[in-house]
Amino acid sequence: MVMFSRTYFCLLFAFVLSALGACKKKNCPDIPTLVEVIPGSTYHQENGTWWGYNQQKIVRYQNRVFMAVVDNQNLNSGYPNASNPSTVYIYTKHSNDHWVKGAGFPTSRPVNLIMDSEGCLHVFVFEPTENNPSENGSLGKLQHYWFPESHLGNIQSYQSETVINHTAGQPETVNIRIGASIAENNVMYLSFGLNQDVKVYHKHIHDNSWISEDAGTNLGNSYYYPFITTKNHEPVVLAVQDDYVGPGLPAIYFKTKLFSKENGIWSNETLLDLSAHPLATTRNRLVDNCELFTDEHQNVFGIYQTLLDPEVSWKSKFYQFHKSTSNEITTQEIPLEDDAINRIRAVAYGGQVYYFCVSYDHFYVKKGIDGPLREIQLPNFKSGNYIYLSNPSNGTSPHEDFLDILLLNGNAADYPNATNYYVRIAKSELLKL
Repeated sequence: MVMFSRTYFCLLFAFVLSALGACKKKNCPDIPTLVEVIPGSTYHQENGTWWGYNQQKIVRYQNRVFMAVVDNQNLNSGYPNASNPSTVYIYTKHSNDHWVKGAGFPTSRPVNLIMDSEGCLHVFVFEPTENNPSENGSLGKLQHYWFPESHLGNIQSYQSETVINHTAGQPETVNIRIGASIAENNVMYLSFGLNQDVKVYHKHIHDNSWISEDAGTNLGNSYYYPFITTKNHEPVVLAVQDDYVGPGLPAIYFKTKLFSKENGIWSNETLLDLSAHPLATTRNRLVDNCELFTDEHQNVFGIYQTLLDPEVSWKSKFYQFHKSTSNEITTQEIPLEDDAINRIRAVAYGGQVYYFCVSYDHFYVKKGIDGPLREIQLPNFKSGNYIYLSNPSNGTSPHEDFLDILLLNGNAADYPNATNYYVRIAKSELLKL
């Protein structure tokens, strides 16, 4: 195994006691936080590690944490297709040690990581199959790799299978915008939109074959970027409209939809439809999804954002919906003191929901939907970042002592020198907020 050095990638911060200073309340407590700069992709476009905000990108098993980084220097030679793939590398960090680099796989997009209850890391990789240099890596097959000894730190030895194959020159069989999750009973779930259908695949970790089903068909729109969680061991999927309208034109994002399976039967409901909003005639993106998770009582929560400011197209308001055990859905706005926040992720712990919010140059935590924003100070933190959390939906046990966070730079202007962060917070410290 090879450790990355400070000179080869970025500066690696040793322990940094970072306070939740610059709070919106003066009496907020300080929280000891481990902050490290981590490796990232050379280029922003096509397949930078930051891409795929619905994906699972960091998981924990006891005192070991795992992430993946896409090496896309190959973009110097053109699109990431079968003849010129990028490589995604697996990394692990044990306790307070340095990150260690493991096996790499050919890919054209970032990957999903899942941890099962036996401590086996599962990696789902979209591998391009087209050799045509004009193809940008969006046609390919879905590969599954797993590391039986990952809980011991072995991220070199793995097994593999093809979940969904693709033949070069044929129509799309799996979409690049893949979501993943694992239930407490070790059944893994994958989802993606395909034309105007939403597909779900599932398999127990010890089964030999994947089972395919449709969460929804002939929906009238394409629904992509699925988030997945489970409720009573059955899948729940949150996806956003993503309609292609023509070459060189931006896709349409006006609707968000929730798909649920209960007693073996799929149903879906539109949470928001802004297609008739006056701004729909001048803007392509009016709604997007941010989060989907299940608490310890099997209540499903999700977060979506609306972009309806009449003057500033990127300004958002955020809404949390709650699907109770009786399947009733209620929605409420998430109050925020900073109107520049552009993404929110959340995790349930100790009977409370903690919201992690990011703007261009601020990172906040918020305890409870009515709690104040409290800033987590990061060294030289600047530029638009995407948040990814270790969480029960990706198999990280809710009983782990730490919450692991990736802040991945999504600002094209910062590349090729973009800074990415790993942040670790003891859950016991969150309770003190």
